[in-house]
Amino acid sequence: MEPEAKMSTTLGSENIFCTILSKTRVYQGLALLASLKQVLAEDFSLFIHCIDLASYKLLKKMKLENVHFIREKILDESIRNLKHERKIHEYCWTLKPVICDYLLNKYPSVKRITYLDSDLYFWSDPTSIFKNQPDCSVLLSIEEKYRPNVNQRIVQRKSKITGIYNSGFISFKNDGIGVKAVKWWREKCLEACRIAPEEGIFGDQKYLDDMPSLFSTSCDIATPGVNVGPWNVLKYQFSNVDDSVFIDEHLLVFYHFSGLRVVAKDKVKYVHRVNRRKLPFIYSLYIKAITEAVELVAKLDPDFNGFADETALQRYW
Repeated sequence: MEPEAKMSTTLGSENIFCTILSKTRVYQGLALLASLKQVLAEDFSLFIHCIDLASYKLLKKMKLENVHFIREKILDESIRNLKHERKIHEYCWTLKPVICDYLLNKYPSVKRITYLDSDLYFWSDPTSIFKNQPDCSVLLSIEEKYRPNVNQRIVQRKSKITGIYNSGFISFKNDGIGVKAVKWWREKCLEACRIAPEEGIFGDQKYLDDMPSLFSTSCDIATPGVNVGPWNVLKYQFSNVDDSVFIDEHLLVFYHFSGLRVVAKDKVKYVHRVNRRKLPFIYSLYIKAITEAVELVAKLDPDFNGFADETALQRYW
């Protein structure tokens, strides 16, 4: 971990983010970083925890600005052991609250920590999310499912399994309730972090349903343009106005490219069933960003291969 002094210019900001990367998520992680730079310039820090040595060595070699690494040695031995006991995607889910908790403890001057899935891409400044709800200790992304011509009972049944919220973007303020909420989520994920609908468990995500009742200043994010993804993309009209992306009349803050896997330089596959003809134009822009990341890596380390193979296509991470 780099010394705190190196981050003194941004630690007072609310734009402190963290993410978790594996070898097959490096290209998407670089696209995420590029999008943050586009919308926030230099006013942010992104903490990355790499779960394998290959991704860490590559990213460290790249000397990325605004990036700081969280090394595995900061994890308790009992947590490190889970890497061998759980499936790789379950282990990554488990680490989400672990990393958030670590950063809030390590850097008490940080105003808030926001976890980002590596397959997010920002189209406008996320600072609006925090400014619009400054008194919220926890900011939760509603995963509003929308499928035209589908019985709403089926949609509701799906939500009952996966949860009300999506854990790809979750933000914790560094106050009493925010810290308690992170620790509670951490303990739940350490207990169990698998897909087991019959037990009321859906990875790290289903636990979030209980946060508003347990922690009084937990809030649903009210800012439009947040947590748009395959689950509700058909609900919106996408447009490009003066180089800004809108959904209906609102700026798109970020899009969650969930289920997309990079299998070659300019080729992706979708884990979830999608109608490619109905995907918005931002998908082609995202694939361009991914291609640029692949080319950047290839110049630095031609032997690095972060493409998803058949095994990777069968898992959540």
